[in-house]
Amino acid sequence: MKRVLRISTLVVIIAMIMAWNLAGEMSAEAATNLPEYVRIGLYSNDAHSNIKAVNSFNVSADKGLQFGIYIDGKFSPLIEESSSNTVIVRKDSYFVKNNNVVAEYSPGGKNIPEGEKTGPYHVKIVDAYTDYKSLEAQIKTIREMGIDAYPVYADSWQIWTGFYTDQDAAEKDIDSTIKGTLGDGSYTVVQPSSSRITVLRSDNKVALVFDSEKGLFHIRPKKENNPYIIKLDSVPYRGYLEVRRIEGSDMTVINMLPLEEYIYGVVPYEIEANSHIEALKAQAVAARTYTLNNLGKHSKYGFDLCPTTSCQVYKGYAGETESTNRAVDETKGKIVTYNGKPAQVFYFSSSGGRTEDVKNVWGSDIPYLKSVEDKYESGKSRYYNWESVYTSDEIKQILIGLNKDVGDILSINITKLSDAGRVTELVIKGTKGECTFVREACRYRFSLLRSQWYRITTDADVTVALSDSEQKKVNLSSVKVMTADGIKTVNLNQKQVTVKGSGGKNYTVSAVPTKYIFTGKGWGHAVGMSQEGAKGMALAGYKYDEILMHYFTGTKVE
Repeated sequence: MKRVLRISTLVVIIAMIMAWNLAGEMSAEAATNLPEYVRIGLYSNDAHSNIKAVNSFNVSADKGLQFGIYIDGKFSPLIEESSSNTVIVRKDSYFVKNNNVVAEYSPGGKNIPEGEKTGPYHVKIVDAYTDYKSLEAQIKTIREMGIDAYPVYADSWQIWTGFYTDQDAAEKDIDSTIKGTLGDGSYTVVQPSSSRITVLRSDNKVALVFDSEKGLFHIRPKKENNPYIIKLDSVPYRGYLEVRRIEGSDMTVINMLPLEEYIYGVVPYEIEANSHIEALKAQAVAARTYTLNNLGKHSKYGFDLCPTTSCQVYKGYAGETESTNRAVDETKGKIVTYNGKPAQVFYFSSSGGRTEDVKNVWGSDIPYLKSVEDKYESGKSRYYNWESVYTSDEIKQILIGLNKDVGDILSINITKLSDAGRVTELVIKGTKGECTFVREACRYRFSLLRSQWYRITTDADVTVALSDSEQKKVNLSSVKVMTADGIKTVNLNQKQVTVKGSGGKNYTVSAVPTKYIFTGKGWGHAVGMSQEGAKGMALAGYKYDEILMHYFTGTKVE
């Protein structure tokens, strides 16, 4: 997944992957029974996704919207908005409006902004209407009498008024206004709810308040929309929106859509759309298989996958292209299997010439995630060669952030390599002690290292001649050298040393490194399919299934 490799969220991804143990596989039945729909959490408080639940959002569709309730797999519309005007969906909470800017506030907080305030207390005027049509007529009558009434669905149709900041304000309005206008009646103050959602029209009038205990709030484009697209904060998506308030939080917004349409929105963000069609097909099958194996990954929050690099990058309808959609369509329903079951598939940008065995990255031993030669990958790719430079102090601060304070950095040594040549053990020594990183941690703990395939040089390295034909690069610390003052062992705490060169000339060099240069190849975890390699194989004439079966040893595409 190409962009995952550039940012620090990779730390989270790998930690999650290791926690899953990578070995869990779905039943053989799941291989042939792909889900019709998937749920993608666009806004949520899931800590691993770097996205946040929201207190409000805008929604629209060119030919209007339906707002309704979703129970046991069935959608029932409640109201419709026929225009293309943007509608505001807001959690029922405390808000203040100042200079046309609306912000949520805490009533017990400090520095509450000045402005028009609203709150989550309401007055129920009429209860238990059987249908919206009859309720709508009554609302019209009440509004004509001067009361700003609005429809509410709380597992029955009701009529409410007001957005009061407290109980006293609501009761005062009952006595001073509502009874005087509508006459005596059974008016009830409605208390705040941790699940209530409000829908506001473009004129800021309430279209609907929703607070069901039986079903979920759904927003859908009307059937007249073609293409069937809904816009969330101006970003277009296929399918529907589901809105939840998890444990009383801000609103979690979920995009529910057909599996194949979700893959439409993934492929162009995981591989360049101008890649060879067979490479695009390989990516489509890999993305579909990944989806199948990760359904319910975020079930705590009511959805399957997030739209970030913590899962697969998904940005909806806007990024779709003819070539990537074609790749999805021409591989519809195809997944990678091993012994008749969905395989755990992973992909990344570039291998640098060879992929890695999963056991050297995440510690699991999976027979189809082995190191394979990647000879068709072009060395011209921007992902192929790289260099990252850290100062000793930068590394010290990184370690402190990981609760591994070893003091001032004295050395960084690669102590183990995989058969493919990647670093599998890294030892960092400091004035207070040392720490060791193994497998993938040798990369992601340094947030900018692109792969485990690297070597380290420093500004304290010197080259010595062992013979006329043999030279060796060494670090001066703990080494006996001819200094200006004679033969001495360089102290680990010594910053610089003056050495005597040819002709008796003195040179001052670093004794302990102040700069570490990591020079490497490839970009990503290197497990599974290299996207650059897939492109190369496609250009060399390989079909998408051949590409996938090369990277996933012993698998089938079916």
